[in-house]
Amino acid sequence: MKFGIMTQIQMPRPWTETTERQGYWNALDQAVAAEDAGFEHFWITEQHFFCEIGHASAPDMFMAALSQRTKRIRLGFGVFLLPLHNPFMVAERVATLDVLSNGRCDFGTGRGTSPYMVEGLGFDPAEGREVGREALEAIVKMFHHEFFPGYEGKKFKLAARHVLPRPIQRPHPPLWVAASNFETYSHAGRQGMGVIGVTRNTPDETRPFIKAYREEIAAADASTMVSTVKNNQAGVFAIAALDKDDAKGRELACKAARWYYGDNDAELNKARFATAGSVSKVNDKIASRSNEQLIEDAMAIGGNPDTVCRQMEKWAATGIDQMVFFIQAGHTTHEQVLRSIELIGQHVIPKFRD
Repeated sequence: MKFGIMTQIQMPRPWTETTERQGYWNALDQAVAAEDAGFEHFWITEQHFFCEIGHASAPDMFMAALSQRTKRIRLGFGVFLLPLHNPFMVAERVATLDVLSNGRCDFGTGRGTSPYMVEGLGFDPAEGREVGREALEAIVKMFHHEFFPGYEGKKFKLAARHVLPRPIQRPHPPLWVAASNFETYSHAGRQGMGVIGVTRNTPDETRPFIKAYREEIAAADASTMVSTVKNNQAGVFAIAALDKDDAKGRELACKAARWYYGDNDAELNKARFATAGSVSKVNDKIASRSNEQLIEDAMAIGGNPDTVCRQMEKWAATGIDQMVFFIQAGHTTHEQVLRSIELIGQHVIPKFRD
């Protein structure tokens, strides 16, 4: 099993004059520390307008900076919100990161988790799935052809052009999709894409959908695939915190998970998780469990390294290829994030890599 780390650059209030800039610099330091600790993937989400919840509005620029501070860790867009961008510009930015990182870019896509973001940028959320599908088809075609022959669909009419630069990874960087619901696993498999889900569901709940994903991607062919080559990888991301003191690590992880999943007073909290139904629907599943149950069910990853390794065994048994730790969540401090990264690198990654 591989290990990744994810950020949205969260910034709960209260703020000072330097909070935001320090948050960005901390995120860069955390990614470098993750590479040094043995993590193989770094993921960043695309967020717009979400004060406190996610300040990562220009993930391509952040990744460009990170590409010059790292050498080995793969740099993943988790995800690029395709309905919000011109397909030409997405292809150019993904390829630019691939060049700057010397072939380490992973290209995750999605349609947006909240109408608050999509509508704010002038787009109709109801058209997100169709717009995203056409955009991805066109982008893959841009990567595949030295001279893009053009694309015409219901949502886009794109002229034939040279799309530059060309990515290093051929025919294109690995394609991924975010799974905010279980049905997306099968959808990703049919399209030949990697999938990353969420641990607000238990390992037992997730296992049959990982199995369905494997079956779908094995049977996928040119008639169903968007990806030119199959990216047969499945992962989940989890809110996490580690400490040498088991009780402290559990408390930190559960507190961060509860904040992330909606137990907070952020001004825009009510606008989150629209595609999952509502904040209350998402948070109820977390709120109905005690801290002990969240840890036992491996929905919040926390404790000392021994406890976390036992949780990883549960997730490994589902058949996932990658566990993505979301450590910089809620009020978790920069120092606590770095401590978790260090402990994972020392005690967790070596066990499961072997």
